Amino acid sequence: LYVPSKWNPDYGDIPSWALERLEQFINNLEKRFHKQRASPNLLPFQQHLLKSLKNHPTLLFPDTDKGLGPCAVTYDQYVEDALIHLRDPNIYRRLSKEEAISRMESVKEAINSWIEKHHKTVGKQTTQYIRHHMANNLEHPFGQFYIMYKIHKGQKNGRWPTPPVCSDVSSLPHGLGKYITEMLLPVAQHQQSYFRDSYALKTLLDRTSITPGSLLFTSDATAMYTNIKTQPAIAHISKYLRDEAGRTFTHYNPESLIEAIHIVFENNIIAFGDTYWQQISGTGMGISPAPPWATIFYGLYESSLLDQWRHRIGFYRRFIDDVFGIWITHPCQDTNEKLWNDFQEDMQNWHGLEWTCEPLATSVNFMDLTISITETRLSTTLYEKPQNLYLYLPPHSSHPRGIETGLIFGQVLRIRRLCSKQEDADAHIKQLFQRLCERGHNSSSLTPIFSQAEDNARAFLEKNNNADTRHFDSTGAPHKLFLHLRYHPEDPPAHEIQKLWRQHVSQPRMNLHSITWSC
Repeated sequence: LYVPSKWNPDYGDIPSWALERLEQFINNLEKRFHKQRASPNLLPFQQHLLKSLKNHPTLLFPDTDKGLGPCAVTYDQYVEDALIHLRDPNIYRRLSKEEAISRMESVKEAINSWIEKHHKTVGKQTTQYIRHHMANNLEHPFGQFYIMYKIHKGQKNGRWPTPPVCSDVSSLPHGLGKYITEMLLPVAQHQQSYFRDSYALKTLLDRTSITPGSLLFTSDATAMYTNIKTQPAIAHISKYLRDEAGRTFTHYNPESLIEAIHIVFENNIIAFGDTYWQQISGTGMGISPAPPWATIFYGLYESSLLDQWRHRIGFYRRFIDDVFGIWITHPCQDTNEKLWNDFQEDMQNWHGLEWTCEPLATSVNFMDLTISITETRLSTTLYEKPQNLYLYLPPHSSHPRGIETGLIFGQVLRIRRLCSKQEDADAHIKQLFQRLCERGHNSSSLTPIFSQAEDNARAFLEKNNNADTRHFDSTGAPHKLFLHLRYHPEDPPAHEIQKLWRQHVSQPRMNLHSITWSC
C-alpha cells in the first residue's frame, strides 16, 4: 500500500548538466510531435451507429459476467433487475440521502479513530494510504451498485441471472478495505483448498494419480458473497485470526485487523442512481477484501469436511465459489449414490451457503479448463464458453502495434501451458489464428508473429519445466525510467523517443566543440 509521491526537487538542487541534457531532450522531442488531424479509423456508418447507440433514449449496455462482452438491455429492465436484489429486506435496507450521509460521517469518524488508535501498529505508509483514499472519496463517499448479466447460465423463469456488484473504489472505506485485503491474502492462500490460478491447478493435476473407478465433480456456490452472513463470518474469522496470530502468521496485529473488518463489513453503503442502500447481511461482491474473505470463511469449514470425507475425496480444490474434486467411487452403486448425496448435503452445512454439484463424470469443465480422466492420469485442454464473442481488437483500432503481438504471444503461451496434448494445443492455436482473421487481421502479417510466439512459448516451457512460474524477475533492471504517453497513431514511435533519451540524457555524446582546450 503506497501513495504516489508528489515530491519535486528544488530547482537549485538539480545539477546544471542534468538541466542542459533534459532541455536538449525536450527540444528535440517537441520537433517530432506535430499537431495534425488524424484520419478516422471508423467508417461514416460506423460512427453514426456508435453515436446512435450512445444516445439511445432507452438502451443501456452493461457488461456480461465472465468477460463475455457487452449486452443491450432497456433502462427500465435494468432498473427492475437491479431492484430485485435491493428490495430483498434480508440483505439491503434503503436509506434516505440524509441517513446515508449521516452514516458515512460515522464511518469517517470510526476510520479516523482506528487510525489514531492503531497507527503505530500498522505503520506510517498504511495510514497515509488510508487517509489519501478517504480524502479522494470524501465528496462522493458511497460505493456504486450495479449488476452484470450471466448469459452463459441461460434464463431462469424468464429472467437472466444478474449477480449484484457493490464497487467500493469510490467509497470512503476503500483504503481501509485494501489494508484488510493485504492482511487476509496470506491467510487465504494458507487454506487447504486454495490454488492461485489455472496454471497452478494444472501443475497439481499433473502430479495427481487417479484411483481406478474414480470420477470427477464440480460444484458452484449459489450467490456466495450475498449468502455469507455478516455476523457469523466476522465471529468465525475473528476467532481464527486471533488463534493463528503469532503461531502461523506474524504479519498482522489481530485486534487492529478485526476492528478494521468490523468497520468495512458492517458499513457497506451504496448508491444506485439517486437512491441509497445499506447492506445489512452478506458480503458485497466488488469490495476489495471480498475474495480472500470468502475463501477463508468456507475454508474454516472445509478442513473438517475434507477430513470427514478423506476416504472418498481423492482431490479437492476451490477457487472462491467454484470447486473441482475427484470422487473415489464405492464398488456398490447404491452405496456410492448414497455416499455422494450425503457428501453434497454436508457441503451445505455452513451458515446457509448453498452448493450445486454437477453429476459425477469422467470429464468436466472447470474455470478455463476441460479436465478429463485418461487411464490413471488427468489431462487438460482449454475450455471456452459457447457464448464467447472473441472480440479481439481489429487491425484498424487505434492501439500500439505491440498490443497485437502481446495478445498473440500471451494466448499462444497460455494454450501451450494449459493443454496436455500437443494436438489439442495446435487446434486451439489454429482457432485463434482464424478468429483474428475474422476480425480483419491479415494472415500474412499474423504468420510471422505466431511463429515467434511459438518460439517464445517453447523457450518459456523449457526454462520452467514445472509450468508454475507466471511472473518474470524484473529486479535485474531497478533503475529503468518509464515515460507514459497516451497513444496516438501520428505520434513518433516509442523506439524513436527512447533513442532521443539515450542521445541527450542517459548516454549523450560529448560535444568536443564546447570544450575549452589549453596547453
